[in-house]
Amino acid sequence: MKPYIKQILSAFLILFSCLGFGRFAFGMILPNLQASLELSTTQVGFIGTANFIGYFIGILFVNSLYTKYPTYKLIFATMILQALFMVLMTVFSNYLLISFFYCLAGFLASISNISIMSYLSNEIPKDIRGKAIGIVVSASGVAIVISGQIVPYVESIVKIDAWETSWILFSCIMVVFAFVSQIGIKKDTSHHLSELKSKAFEYFFISSFWKVGILYMIFGLTYAVYVTYFVSAVISKYNFSTSISGDFWALVGFLSIFSGYIFGILADKTSAYKALILVFILQTISNFILTLDLNFIAVWISTITFGISVWSVPSLITLLTSIHFDVKKNAQVLALVTLLFALCQTIAPVGAGYLYDLNKSYDLVFLISSMLTFFAIILSIIFSRHIIKEH
Repeated sequence: MKPYIKQILSAFLILFSCLGFGRFAFGMILPNLQASLELSTTQVGFIGTANFIGYFIGILFVNSLYTKYPTYKLIFATMILQALFMVLMTVFSNYLLISFFYCLAGFLASISNISIMSYLSNEIPKDIRGKAIGIVVSASGVAIVISGQIVPYVESIVKIDAWETSWILFSCIMVVFAFVSQIGIKKDTSHHLSELKSKAFEYFFISSFWKVGILYMIFGLTYAVYVTYFVSAVISKYNFSTSISGDFWALVGFLSIFSGYIFGILADKTSAYKALILVFILQTISNFILTLDLNFIAVWISTITFGISVWSVPSLITLLTSIHFDVKKNAQVLALVTLLFALCQTIAPVGAGYLYDLNKSYDLVFLISSMLTFFAIILSIIFSRHIIKEH
């Protein structure tokens, strides 16, 4: 692990900013944004969906960009531009314009994310890859912890333009990390994908592709709902303040720091599919609890089970693609399964927001999520019994 510390640290900072602050901190600023702009839950859900639409579109272009430009230049440029578009979100009060710039931010985040994860898959040896990727994806958890404390603090001292202040702060941090992260990305290394013989559509006829893809799709649908609406849901059901909700959100982030690492080790010792069985059991519990009218202790249980498992899924999916497919195909397959994942996370926030506006409750939303994750448990059990063949 020691020879790869710089690469792992750089990847950590990239995910910390482009996904941790760029996407997952959105759930913390959402209540203030909704109140200050007087938006419906469907409208704020559309803003969240716009980010996922951008992420989805970015996946369509990442292969060609990753091939054409050196990794370090590509990631630096996308991080700087993402920070710019996040700042532009704060300039406007019209939710459609905010959605437009958040869509562009999502586009750039997907390129940074997939590029650095593909880079790691090529750089890190297989025997420690699960552990290394687990450390990297924990970056989002660290960002959630920090945002869960920063946003309530900013709201306590900035009475007007509170969400805008937090969002600009996150953007500035992203710019700093765009420079710092360059240290660990080799300037003389390029991972060309032009040698690929397979066309993208050919993977759709390979069962291994769909084993990974279906599980990632379910995760996309369910996690997007949780990270977008958890804070709003507990405020709505329990009348918690933003500060208390931020503490819950910070706990999710703190526990998720260890989720990728813990389940990465478990996957290295057993298998990625067996690790996913436990992951989806925990996520089923976390979602189902939010459908029940229990006391606040139940919220702690939900945050613990979700936090300890959530960021293990991207690392386990990355690990599975590197096991199922050789190094020449891995980046393309990872991009394709992430495309399916992004499609599902794109429709989830606006769909969930619409259900809330119909029922004035998040119970049905989280019930559907728990049913989906339960189905993922069954699939993971079935797939864990199959022999993995590299394509």
